[in-house]
Amino acid sequence: MKLTRVTKKGNRSFYIEFLAMTLLPLIVCGIVMMTVCSRSVRDSMTVEAKDNLKNVALSVLAAYDHAYPGEYDAKLDGEAIRLYKGDALISEEYDMIDSIAEKSSLEISIFYYDTRLITTLRDASEERMIKSVASEKLVDEVFRNKMSKFYDNVDIGGGKYYAYYEPIISAFSGECVGMIGVAKPVDELRSNINRSVNTNLVVMVLAIAITSVFIMMFANNLVRVVKFMLDFMKKLADNKLDAKLDARVVQREDELGEMGRNLNSLQIALRRLIERDVLTGLFNRRSAEKRIDQIEESGVKYCVAIGDIDHFKKFNDTFGHECGDVVLREVAHLLNAGMNGRDGFVARWGGEEFLLVYENCDIEKARGALMEIRQALHDKDVEYNGQIHKVTMTFGAAEKEPGIAINHLIRKADDKLYEGKQGGRDRVII
Repeated sequence: MKLTRVTKKGNRSFYIEFLAMTLLPLIVCGIVMMTVCSRSVRDSMTVEAKDNLKNVALSVLAAYDHAYPGEYDAKLDGEAIRLYKGDALISEEYDMIDSIAEKSSLEISIFYYDTRLITTLRDASEERMIKSVASEKLVDEVFRNKMSKFYDNVDIGGGKYYAYYEPIISAFSGECVGMIGVAKPVDELRSNINRSVNTNLVVMVLAIAITSVFIMMFANNLVRVVKFMLDFMKKLADNKLDAKLDARVVQREDELGEMGRNLNSLQIALRRLIERDVLTGLFNRRSAEKRIDQIEESGVKYCVAIGDIDHFKKFNDTFGHECGDVVLREVAHLLNAGMNGRDGFVARWGGEEFLLVYENCDIEKARGALMEIRQALHDKDVEYNGQIHKVTMTFGAAEKEPGIAINHLIRKADDKLYEGKQGGRDRVII
């Protein structure tokens, strides 16, 4: 059954998804924080303004009580209303209230009942706004209820103010005889609030922007690593088992590095599974043919030999296939050991046949190497179920000559092997 390769967007979709999972929560969190922070700053500065207005109002009240003992009283003098405190006429004395207003940068008014008789407020013609009457709401909430009150958007002479009003309670009768009002223009306070909020917003936006840059850099690095692994896996899927995984992946100390190292282990396992014979661990026939092609392309001189275990069938028929497997493994180990120090390789060619390839070697040197292996086999005892078995092999070898195709060279070595078998086995024929 043919498998259909499924292609996905891969790194691009992963990159977008990663950014969506990191940047969007960051931006949303930043917006929430900016909203909460802005409201908190406004609330905080409003409370601070209220406390400031209250403190100034109480200070004005205390200052007049200290400077002018006695009760507040108003007297009509023609069209003028004169405000007294005790015996002192205070409605024409502005030094104290102007001084406090200048130091606090606030507007201050003193009401007798509902009428403003002393004030730092001025109208469009720069006249003090005396004799102006407080609104019915203000009179009701402060004067009649004898309760202090803060307003964050009160209209005074056509302008909007933050204002705090403190009732003046008569020590003699306990009745409210007037009010102290302290006010600050809304635009001025809101300008300070907006300046503070904007500063915080700029700081937060910069923090989010810088964090986003770092996140995108991290995402790019992460996606690049994932792409390295994806490309590597594609090469493995295309049977390019000699592919190399970028060293930057396996050098990482995190989970991606561990995945990269596991991919390298998987590559080794795949190569062994595809290139190696499962029973003997030698190269299989397919891998051997590929390696011979590579040697042929390199142009070096080489020889090939085909070796066959003599009377192998008797091991399977007499002692069982498990015994035959033991013999095959022992012979494979000995053949591989005989290649040590020499250029070339050993492969299981099929059944009990083995292929030996000697690089940079002429036929006489190959014959000498094969004779050493033959002698090693004579000296080798193969044990199975407590019994000792002797194993011999017959080898046929041929040297690569110009103009001879690889399959003809192997057939020539196989013909020599057949000649050795017919000649009595346990020999090397070249």
